[in-house]
Amino acid sequence: MAKRYPGGTSGGRGRPPGGLARNGRRRRTQPGGDSDKTPRFGQNLFGSSLFLGPHTETACSFNCPGLVFGGKKVPRTGSGTSPMGGIVMAGIARKSLIVATCSALVVPLAAGTAQAAPKHPSNGPVVVVSGLNNPRQLSLVHDNVLLIAEAGKGGTLATITDPEGGTQGLGYTGSVSAVFGPAWAHNQHPFRIVRGLLSAAAAEASPDGGPKGGGATGPDGVSAKSLRHIGVVETTFGPAVPAPAQPRDGHLLLTRPFGPIRPFADITGFEGENDPDHMGVDSNPYAVLAYRGGWLVADAAGNDVLRVNQRGDISVFRKFSNITAGPCAGQFDPAPPFAGCNFVPTSLASDRRGNVYVGSLSSFAPGQGRVVKLDRYGHTLKVWTGFSTVTGVAVGHDGSLYVSQLFADPSAPGLPGVLTRVTGSHRTNVDVPFPAGVAVDHDNNVFVSAFSISPDTGAGIPGIDSSGQVWRLRFGGSEN
Repeated sequence: MAKRYPGGTSGGRGRPPGGLARNGRRRRTQPGGDSDKTPRFGQNLFGSSLFLGPHTETACSFNCPGLVFGGKKVPRTGSGTSPMGGIVMAGIARKSLIVATCSALVVPLAAGTAQAAPKHPSNGPVVVVSGLNNPRQLSLVHDNVLLIAEAGKGGTLATITDPEGGTQGLGYTGSVSAVFGPAWAHNQHPFRIVRGLLSAAAAEASPDGGPKGGGATGPDGVSAKSLRHIGVVETTFGPAVPAPAQPRDGHLLLTRPFGPIRPFADITGFEGENDPDHMGVDSNPYAVLAYRGGWLVADAAGNDVLRVNQRGDISVFRKFSNITAGPCAGQFDPAPPFAGCNFVPTSLASDRRGNVYVGSLSSFAPGQGRVVKLDRYGHTLKVWTGFSTVTGVAVGHDGSLYVSQLFADPSAPGLPGVLTRVTGSHRTNVDVPFPAGVAVDHDNNVFVSAFSISPDTGAGIPGIDSSGQVWRLRFGGSEN
């Protein structure tokens, strides 16, 4: 059932050998000492790498104050004085992994935690739920239930050794949490309605003090119109996947609270057989949107958004070309002759008219992230530019656009990350540490994943709760 994709163009290229990145490096897998054959939710800490996907290549490289973007090999420059231990963080590039050193971003916090306080709208943030494991995409069901994709915190089922020498542990710790009545909820504990999804995260504490379990990848996207049909996308892990989990690898999954998890559409298989962007086979399903009786899936590494109908058939909704402006000029991503930076779609939203909004990471090129508004046929209606590392989008009922930027403003004091509200030509920024998914209800309550690279035990930042969280914000009226 899951391997159906009539309607797609047949490229006949086939999938590459499991686990091979385009640079030829194969991930090594080893049996875990502990068998995570049942979901486990023990304590873990933040890991030495923020690992948002199992593949490894990008060709673009950008440098900003206190942050190094991209490159196939980036030295670890962290120091023991960093409250995050000088963690090396990776993001979702075309090859699903970009390394970025963030030690300099958080060193100012070592002297005290006051600088961690963000700028807020008139009504400051409320922590809706804390203790999450790497929270990513958010989805509101009739404004009454907020679904949260938790990428998990890895485990001991098997290990993946990445090219930078970090060890990623695999386990069944990925999940989906639900908050009932999110408009008035306050500092709740996670209520996990879907468990047992595959997750990879740092298996060990880093030598410079970064704890383990953070920066996970796994079930990064969730969306639903009804709790009876919850869509989840799980990224591609390749040969590390244990046999029982292989049917879910790189798939759109359908489930319901405490119900069975059913592989519905093979997103990675479609990329392997068709390669819609013609830049080489690579797949990292990262976001999903319940849409017009079916589903849209953003394949971050495939540079496209795919449509999945009610039968599980897959077709291309929109593919994206490389970005060649600004810092992307003269770059080659993933390699020559492909000029520019990959689009890297990471987030999806829709408005009341059925228009679709796609957020772009743009290979971490500063200022080159964008949001593209598409009609129901995938044609471009509008483009917003000037963002950095977009990891979430949402549209309010008044037409306001909300965009989370994971590493925005890295030179500012405190932790990086911004949630931006766009109304007409005006933009309002609110500091949110490492934001990801965004959702907004009919009353203009805005929900955003914060500390989206942290497990339930936090990132080891002194004096603050840095566990994975969801915040609720209310922006002002006319001033915004």
